[in-house]
Amino acid sequence: MISLKTKEFLGKTTAQFSFGDYDISMVKYKKPVSEDWHSHEKYHLSLVLQGGNLESRKKEDIQILPGSIILYDKLEVHRNRHTAFPSENLNIEIDDHFFVKNDLSTSDFRTSILKNTAVQFQLLKIYRELQIDDISTSDSIHSSLLTLFSGYTKITTSSKPIWVDTIKELLHDRRNEFITLQELSQELQIHPVTISKYFSKYFNCTLGEYMRRIKIEKAVLFLKHSDKSMTEIAFLCGFSDQSHFTKTFKINTGFRPNEFRRV
Repeated sequence: MISLKTKEFLGKTTAQFSFGDYDISMVKYKKPVSEDWHSHEKYHLSLVLQGGNLESRKKEDIQILPGSIILYDKLEVHRNRHTAFPSENLNIEIDDHFFVKNDLSTSDFRTSILKNTAVQFQLLKIYRELQIDDISTSDSIHSSLLTLFSGYTKITTSSKPIWVDTIKELLHDRRNEFITLQELSQELQIHPVTISKYFSKYFNCTLGEYMRRIKIEKAVLFLKHSDKSMTEIAFLCGFSDQSHFTKTFKINTGFRPNEFRRV
C-alpha cells in the first residue's frame, strides 16, 4: 500500500497553495498512474473538474464523474482505477489544527460536509478564488472552507442578528483597507466560524468578495468623476497594486478600468 504525504498525489500537480492549516492542489491525470491501494496523510476532499475514475473503498466501488465531491478521512485506504484521460481534481488537505482552532470535530468530517447543500458551489468559489489570487483570496477561501462545515440553516429576516448591519457599516467605512476575518471577529467579539457561516446568507457572497465589491464601487466613482491615474485609484481603493486592481475590476465588471472609463 502507498502512503502519500501532504501535497503528494499520484497525478501531476500543476499548482499548489498553502494556507497554514490546509493546502490546496490542482492535480491532472494525463497518463496511467498506480492503481494500488493508498491513503493520504490528512483529511482530504476533492472536486472533480474533468474526467473521473472508478474508486474502490473497502466496502464499495464508486463511479466518479465531473462535478463529483470526494471525501477521505485521514489515512482512509482507497484506490482509483479506469481513469478517464485527461482528468483534473481540486484537492484540499486539512490539518488537525484547522479543526481545533475553529471548534470543529474531526469525527464527523464526512457527515458535516455532505449535509451541506452547497458543497459544490463553495468548492467552485474556492477554485475561482485561486484564479483571482489577490489580498482577499486567503480570507475568502477560509470563509468558504468554514461554510462547508456549517451545514445548511434556513435564515429568516426576523432572525437577522445586529452584527450583520455592524459588519456592513464597518466594511464600508474602511473599504480602502483590507480587513481580515480574524480582525472582524475580534472587533465584534463573534467567533469567526459564526461570521463565515452566516455572512454569505445575508450578503450573498463571501467576505472577500464583498470587500472587492465595495472597492470596485469606489473605483467606479473615481473612473467616471476624476482624472486620477490607474495607480492612484488602485491605491485609494485599497488594492495592493495596479495589476490586481485591473484584474479584479475585469473579473467583476467585464471591463478593464481604462475601457470602463471610456464607456
